[in-house]
Amino acid sequence: MYVIKISSRGQIVIPAEARNSLNLKEGDTLSAYIEDEKIVLKTKQARITKGIVDQTFGLLSDLDYDLKKYVNELRKDSGRRLDTHESGC
Repeated sequence: MYVIKISSRGQIVIPAEARNSLNLKEGDTLSAYIEDEKIVLKTKQARITKGIVDQTFGLLSDLDYDLKKYVNELRKDSGRRLDTHESGC
Protein backbone atom coordinates (compact mmCIF):
# COMPACT_ATOMS: atom_id res chain seq x y z
CA MET A 1 0.00 0.00 0.00
CA TYR A 2 1.23 3.48 -0.87
CA VAL A 3 0.45 6.78 0.81
CA ILE A 4 -0.15 9.50 -1.76
CA LYS A 5 -0.56 13.18 -0.97
CA ILE A 6 -2.82 15.43 -3.06
CA SER A 7 -1.34 18.79 -4.12
CA SER A 8 -3.18 22.11 -3.93
CA ARG A 9 -3.97 21.67 -7.65
CA GLY A 10 -5.47 18.20 -7.10
CA GLN A 11 -2.45 16.40 -8.53
CA ILE A 12 -0.95 13.18 -7.21
CA VAL A 13 2.37 11.44 -7.78
CA ILE A 14 2.36 7.70 -8.33
CA PRO A 15 5.33 6.24 -6.43
CA ALA A 16 8.24 5.03 -8.58
CA GLU A 17 7.92 1.45 -7.31
CA ALA A 18 4.29 1.30 -8.46
CA ARG A 19 5.12 2.91 -11.84
CA ASN A 20 7.96 0.47 -12.43
CA SER A 21 5.83 -2.50 -11.40
CA LEU A 22 3.16 -1.54 -13.96
CA ASN A 23 5.72 -0.41 -16.57
CA LEU A 24 4.14 3.06 -16.69
CA LYS A 25 6.03 5.66 -18.71
CA GLU A 26 5.59 9.35 -19.46
CA GLY A 27 2.67 9.82 -21.83
CA ASP A 28 0.73 6.77 -20.62
CA THR A 29 -2.84 7.41 -19.53
CA LEU A 30 -4.85 6.02 -16.66
CA SER A 31 -8.60 5.60 -16.32
CA ALA A 32 -10.10 6.55 -12.97
CA TYR A 33 -13.42 5.51 -11.49
CA ILE A 34 -15.03 5.28 -8.08
CA GLU A 35 -15.91 1.89 -6.68
CA ASP A 36 -17.24 1.37 -3.13
CA GLU A 37 -15.87 4.72 -1.90
CA LYS A 38 -12.46 3.98 -3.44
CA ILE A 39 -10.73 5.68 -6.34
CA VAL A 40 -9.55 2.99 -8.76
CA LEU A 41 -6.90 3.76 -11.37
CA LYS A 42 -6.67 1.45 -14.34
CA THR A 43 -3.71 1.42 -16.71
CA LYS A 44 -4.25 2.29 -20.33
CA GLN A 45 -0.90 2.61 -22.05
CA ALA A 46 -0.81 5.05 -24.95
CA ARG A 47 2.57 3.99 -26.31
CA ILE A 48 2.74 2.80 -29.89
CA THR A 49 4.33 -0.60 -30.20
CA LYS A 50 7.38 -0.84 -32.41
CA GLY A 51 7.14 -2.37 -35.84
CA ILE A 52 9.14 -5.43 -36.82
CA VAL A 53 11.91 -3.33 -38.39
CA ASP A 54 12.38 -1.28 -35.21
CA GLN A 55 12.27 -4.42 -33.06
CA THR A 56 14.98 -6.19 -35.05
CA PHE A 57 17.18 -3.20 -35.95
CA GLY A 58 20.76 -3.88 -34.84
CA LEU A 59 20.04 -7.49 -33.94
CA LEU A 60 22.85 -8.80 -36.13
CA SER A 61 25.14 -5.78 -35.79
CA ASP A 62 27.83 -7.82 -34.05
CA LEU A 63 28.27 -10.15 -37.03
CA ASP A 64 31.43 -9.66 -39.06
CA TYR A 65 30.07 -10.00 -42.59
CA ASP A 66 31.37 -8.43 -45.79
CA LEU A 67 28.48 -7.15 -47.92
CA LYS A 68 30.60 -6.89 -51.07
CA LYS A 69 31.62 -10.54 -50.67
CA TYR A 70 27.97 -11.50 -50.32
CA VAL A 71 27.01 -9.60 -53.50
CA ASN A 72 29.87 -11.22 -55.41
CA GLU A 73 28.68 -14.66 -54.25
CA LEU A 74 25.18 -13.81 -55.50
CA ARG A 75 26.61 -12.77 -58.84
CA LYS A 76 28.61 -15.98 -59.14
CA ASP A 77 25.68 -18.21 -58.18
CA SER A 78 23.10 -16.38 -60.28
CA GLY A 79 24.84 -16.96 -63.60
CA ARG A 80 24.16 -13.36 -64.64
CA ARG A 81 25.60 -10.00 -63.81
CA LEU A 82 23.82 -7.76 -61.36
CA ASP A 83 25.84 -4.64 -62.22
CA THR A 84 23.01 -3.03 -64.16
CA HIS A 85 20.74 -3.22 -61.10
CA GLU A 86 23.18 -1.90 -58.52
CA SER A 87 24.72 1.42 -57.84
CA GLY A 88 27.73 2.03 -55.66
CA CYS A 89 28.56 -1.49 -54.41
